[in-house]
Amino acid sequence: MVIEEAKVRSNGRLAQGIYTMELTAPVIASSVQPGQFVNTLISEGWFPLLRRPMSVASRSDDRIGLIYKVVGAGTQAMASWTPGQQVNLLGPLGNGWTVDEGTFPVLVGGGVGIAPISFLHEELKDHGIEHHLLMGARDGSEHYLQHAPEENITLTTDNGTVGIKGTAIDGLKVVLNLLSSNSVTIFGCGPPPMLVALKLFVNDQGLPCQLATEEIMGCGFGICQGCSVELKTDVDHHQPSYRQRFKLACIDGPVFWAHELA
Repeated sequence: MVIEEAKVRSNGRLAQGIYTMELTAPVIASSVQPGQFVNTLISEGWFPLLRRPMSVASRSDDRIGLIYKVVGAGTQAMASWTPGQQVNLLGPLGNGWTVDEGTFPVLVGGGVGIAPISFLHEELKDHGIEHHLLMGARDGSEHYLQHAPEENITLTTDNGTVGIKGTAIDGLKVVLNLLSSNSVTIFGCGPPPMLVALKLFVNDQGLPCQLATEEIMGCGFGICQGCSVELKTDVDHHQPSYRQRFKLACIDGPVFWAHELA
């Protein structure tokens, strides 16, 4: 983990309400792994006070890419940044995904969760690892990829304007029915309702699944304790210690096995 003064190379709209930014950050780019994030200082002043955790969406030479959705004051400020702007980053933070040999990865992303899924997708492509990418959105304007099942890319939309009509979970059922592999691992990231639905589905089906949680954070390295994630435990809730019952998304995650989570 380092503090690095990065510099914006490009920043622009990727799809409806979704932006992509590329920054020169050679130190972080040299070690960041898919699933990890950076904590971004929005302003040198008092507002917004807290850094914003941003999953890294890509890495290339001395650069990293971010994909973000404008949802508040912090991301609105980011959308106004222009090339050359200096940005204070803390990172890389978190644990990242673990891809085991012998299983077929199915990547499921939606909403603000497309960044870490995109990074993993690019890394698997670079290493020649066959996989399937599934992206969900409310409508076609939020997608920036092409629906191409023959190329292992499936899109879903709630209103059916692009790809399969329905949620990402509906799309996942279709993809799983078409796969010939008996050994599949799911990798998911998205808004909380999608993660809850995905966790229920994979646990019901007995499928191994890693979920990248999106939690509100302060420090990003375990001091503020603001990003606690409750674990599933059989231990009497009146007896376990705090660390037996909770983990922190910033230092223990943000990636967790679905079966570990309450």
